[in-house]
Order: sequence, then C-alpha cells, then structure tokens
Amino acid sequence: MYYEIFKIICKFILVVFFRLKSEGRENIPKKTNYIVIANHTSFLDPVIVSVCFVEKIYWLAARDLYKIPFLKWFFNKSGAFSVGSASKYGESFLNSGKNVGVFPEGICSRDGKLKTFRTGAVLLAYKTGRPIVPCIISGAYEALPWGNKIPKFKKLKLKIGKPIYFLKETEEKINDIYLQKGVETLKNVMEELFYG
Repeated sequence: MYYEIFKIICKFILVVFFRLKSEGRENIPKKTNYIVIANHTSFLDPVIVSVCFVEKIYWLAARDLYKIPFLKWFFNKSGAFSVGSASKYGESFLNSGKNVGVFPEGICSRDGKLKTFRTGAVLLAYKTGRPIVPCIISGAYEALPWGNKIPKFKKLKLKIGKPIYFLKETEEKINDIYLQKGVETLKNVMEELFYG
C-alpha cells in the first residue's frame, strides 16, 4: 500500500516537474520476474526506475541508510532490503516471483560516469536463472548529484535495454572466474546503453 501511494506521488512529480520519459519498455520480460540493474548517480535513481516499471521492484539498499530512522521505516514499508542481506533475501524474493533491483556500482558515482561493477547482480542471476534487465538513467546527475539536497528541474530519461540471460548454476560452479565473466558482460551492455 505504501509503495503504491509513494509511486503515484513520485510519478506525478517526476513527469510534471522533471519531464521524465522512458524508452524500451517492450524489453521488460512478461513471462518471468527479473533483476533490474541501473547506473547510480543520484538518490533519485531507485524512484525513477520504480515509477517506469509497472511491477513492484524490491531494491537493495546500502546498510548505512538504515541508520536514518525515516529511511529505515520507509525501506521496511516499501519492501527494500539491505545489501548485507542481498544473498539471503534477494535469492528468496526472486524464487518467489518478485523483482529485485540492484545498482551494480554499489555506491553513487561522484562524477556521473560508470564505475567498477560488483558481483551481486550476477550472483543472483546465476543462482536463480532470472534475466537481468539493464537500465540507464540520464539527467539524474544533473538534477540531484551526490551531496546536493535541493534538486534542479532537469529532464530525466530511463533507457531500458534488452534482458540478459545467464544459465542457472550450482553453488560449486559459481566461482570467481564465472562471476568476473558475468560482470564483464553486464559492464559491456551497460556501457553500450550509456554511451550509445
């Protein structure tokens, strides 16, 4: 309930004041749940992605944010879970038909450019066999970059790429080499969307 109300309010604000647009919604899988990944340059990012997707997305949130009482309350109400619980809850959520959102860079980019990717999204994909839906957000860095508290009304856009499929693997087979290959695949796709 809280999620839907918050989503409606945020969608109105983002469309009216930030002229939010999205493209590539036809790439969102219709027959399975999925893992959403996006570049991360602003606190606006999870909101931007969530309002452009019809289905609910359960986001991984940095553990430090749970130290802020209001954010902790909101995350609990909206279904987010901490990064430290990613393997435990992310796999469970995906196996139960829920969609999970991950920022593969882990933290906000300070200059708006793509940074090094972590292995969390790839690990969840290998463990569950669910596709990864890559997204690129543009305009969020200009609207509310890291460290700023007052947003500027800049145009926002979400570009949704074609899903990336990884074969489901056993725990024994998911080693560092497997994970690194998966990360390289994600980075290549995201860079093509980002710079293309």
